[in-house]
Amino acid sequence: MEALRVIIYCRKSTDREDRQILSTDSQKRILLKYAKDHGLVIVENYVEKQSAYKKGRPLFSKMMQQLEVGEADAILTYHLTRLARNAYDGGWIINTIHEGHLQKILTPEKQHSDSSDDQFMMQIHFAMAKKSSDDTSKFVKRDIQSKLLKGELPGMVPIGYLNIDKEGRIANKQYEPIKQQALEALGRSLSREEVDPLDGPLMKNLFEAAAKGVLTLNGIRNHAYEIGLRTRKGKKKFSKSVVQHILTNPYYYGALRYQGQLFTDNIQHEPLITKELFERVQDALERKSKGRVCKRTFSFRGILTCGECGCAVTAERQKGHVYYHCTHRKGACSQRTYVREEDLQNQLFTALLKVCLPEVFIRRGFERTREIFAKESETADAIRRKLQTQYNNAKLRLDSLFELKLSPNNVDSEMLSDEEFMQQKESIKEELQILEKQLESHNSNDTQWIDDCEVFIEAMQKLPERLSRAPLEEKREIVMLVCSNLVLKDQKVAITYHEPFATIAEFPLAGKVPQLGFERDAALVQANDPQMLELWQAR
Repeated sequence: MEALRVIIYCRKSTDREDRQILSTDSQKRILLKYAKDHGLVIVENYVEKQSAYKKGRPLFSKMMQQLEVGEADAILTYHLTRLARNAYDGGWIINTIHEGHLQKILTPEKQHSDSSDDQFMMQIHFAMAKKSSDDTSKFVKRDIQSKLLKGELPGMVPIGYLNIDKEGRIANKQYEPIKQQALEALGRSLSREEVDPLDGPLMKNLFEAAAKGVLTLNGIRNHAYEIGLRTRKGKKKFSKSVVQHILTNPYYYGALRYQGQLFTDNIQHEPLITKELFERVQDALERKSKGRVCKRTFSFRGILTCGECGCAVTAERQKGHVYYHCTHRKGACSQRTYVREEDLQNQLFTALLKVCLPEVFIRRGFERTREIFAKESETADAIRRKLQTQYNNAKLRLDSLFELKLSPNNVDSEMLSDEEFMQQKESIKEELQILEKQLESHNSNDTQWIDDCEVFIEAMQKLPERLSRAPLEEKREIVMLVCSNLVLKDQKVAITYHEPFATIAEFPLAGKVPQLGFERDAALVQANDPQMLELWQAR
């Protein structure tokens, strides 16, 4: 008698009903031993890691086709539920047995043949497996909906966040000791979704870079790699599709999107960015996606919109000059005039001058700031010395109190009773705590913030000059650093400034720099003119 030709079929998916099933390696080991013990001829050995809840498994379909053409006689599998959990695949198996293409289905526990009783029992098994899958699917859907309504994301959080288990540890393969230590240092109970202490700030930086509207998706991808962001699996550079998914994920500003629906109530996780920043990124991505492939690069193409119809403003080169105009994609728009790039750059140059201040005014302002800070520091030092003396005296009193309590002369508590000791100890400890807080508030003598302000102001003062000399890509970056919205109408650019530039532009002397002939204002500052003092007080 010829040995039975079998196809070994192993399957395990990530579905909940498959969690208690042996791994595919364990299934395969058991089935190979069974085949050897029973003298079976193995034709193929399939291992499939896909759910059987719906039809369309490629290896299962290939196996059934092999049986139909007579390449094998039977299937060897760990359990009938490994073959089918849907009516289509179950019916396909029963029909293949009925037509004689499949002689047997073998499992370690039982053999199923083409008898009517076996076919009936297989139908029951397949029906029960389908019912179990249906019930599990309903449970999972209810569980997902419940989590969404509670403001929790079902599944793994995006890069920049970490899943936390019930024990307060970073879940699954996201775990890194240094991140766990950083979270525990927060000194509070951890929520189920926490900001990644290392990657979180980097993700915020990525959104800020994308919001400028200068970098392409590939440029943002490279920027992410340069600042240290990597994929969770393999620690590699992000693909462009991953970057696109990150930048369009509302999770980062405090919302949940699941299967096309947006949830904004009861959100549990801490937002990494503001909704305003997120929307700026979406605008930047939209401008990039609308841009046509162009061999030439223009300085301000892609950052302007038409003030009448809202369409993008494009650029073209004619007779050696670059002209900007509305694309008229929406049809009706009366803006038919062109503005030359030189004129446009002059307008932007003037806009940047409006956030510049007279050099002498800046210098005098920081001089006065340091003078005031120095005087305040002297007072603060005196207060700090006095507080430190009080703190040291309190420590000495506490030490003396302990010495008296432990003294041989106080064995019977004649000199200091337990009640008196506790009262005095608690009083001194409370005094020490108050003094510690007061010392902490007076210990800050750091002038770094003044230095940082000076560096920022100095860089701000150079923006107009940088604009005129910068290469093409950098021109856009400079403009988008200062401006959040640029609208072109009647050959004039209307500008909305980012903060803190918007506040600086409202300052009375903003834009009154020596290059524009306002040397008189500098003299007024030097002379401490009342008009200048009035302007200073109104700042």
